[in-house]
Amino acid sequence: MDIQDMINNIAAGENAAAKEGLENALSAKAFDALQGRKQEIASALYAGPEQESEEDADYEEDEEQEETEQE
Repeated sequence: MDIQDMINNIAAGENAAAKEGLENALSAKAFDALQGRKQEIASALYAGPEQESEEDADYEEDEEQEETEQE
């Protein structure tokens, strides 16, 4: 049901049908907004791991090497 149908229902005195149409339209709009927000959140969460800098990688390698030398 579109907006024109709701207006026609109101004009014809079919308030129950107009109310149902309004509720359906609002639900659809809210659902679309929610889907969009879910996609934004998923993109932010699963955008991939941040790339490790070379300095951090070198530091971790040095720590591992020290641990193996101590054993």
